[in-house]
Amino acid sequence: MPKAGTKPIRVSYLGPEATFTHEAALRHFGKEAEYLPADSIAAIFDEVEVGRADRGVVPVENALEGTVNVTLDRLVDSPLVIAGEVRLPIDIHLLTKAEGMRDIRRVLSHPHAVAQCRRWLQKHLPGVAVEEVASTSRAAREASLDPSLAALGSRMAAGHYGLKVLAEKLDTESINVTRFFVLAKEPVPKKGRARTSLLFVVKNEPGSLYRAMGPIAGAGVNMTKIESRPSRRKAWDYVFFMDVEGHAGEPPLAGCLECLRGEVEYLRVLGSYPAEE
Repeated sequence: MPKAGTKPIRVSYLGPEATFTHEAALRHFGKEAEYLPADSIAAIFDEVEVGRADRGVVPVENALEGTVNVTLDRLVDSPLVIAGEVRLPIDIHLLTKAEGMRDIRRVLSHPHAVAQCRRWLQKHLPGVAVEEVASTSRAAREASLDPSLAALGSRMAAGHYGLKVLAEKLDTESINVTRFFVLAKEPVPKKGRARTSLLFVVKNEPGSLYRAMGPIAGAGVNMTKIESRPSRRKAWDYVFFMDVEGHAGEPPLAGCLECLRGEVEYLRVLGSYPAEE
């Protein structure tokens, strides 16, 4: 496991303890790291940028709910690089201290978890109030204090807060996976199969995006994702984010990126890192 000097590596994650982001961080770094919960995604970037943490773990997309826009927006201006990724299968359970579902008066969870479990809730807990809170872990913490409450959350949260799993896998979609980025100040050495993330701004002229795609297709590089976000610098100006297979320092991607630089107004490689399936 990576070390910062002689001390355990310090990892900032979206807290409190027992969130899915905490679980992703543990999966990537193991139990020996020092984990530092942060209140927001922006705070995770700040902690790594100023050196209070060596790494940051932030959610970037969910297979059902889509992109975490605040993460992409912060990547535009941050000097940090992407040093890894974690793909975490998300199983959401009903957590409570109640004896049975008939004793539950209110269900709490993060908005994404509520959306993913809405059909189950309507079928099995009709008429029970549902309240959205900042995280699945915060919901579990509140449910641990009141047996009339239940939380939608993970087994990790159940164990951490002493709750029973009253019903399992409420989100029946098999593709519920969340992807996380590992943030660092410096790139990581190449190890195994690589994925590269980059951002670019196209020229303000007809056909500019089409021409930008030319070097990618011509080099036979597999593009696994592309999407745009407003640049927030002027109206109708967009930044494109792209994931491709391969390492930015090796062919064919290295040559492809050189050609791409000539076709766009701005290009920045956000990081090349070990790909996780």
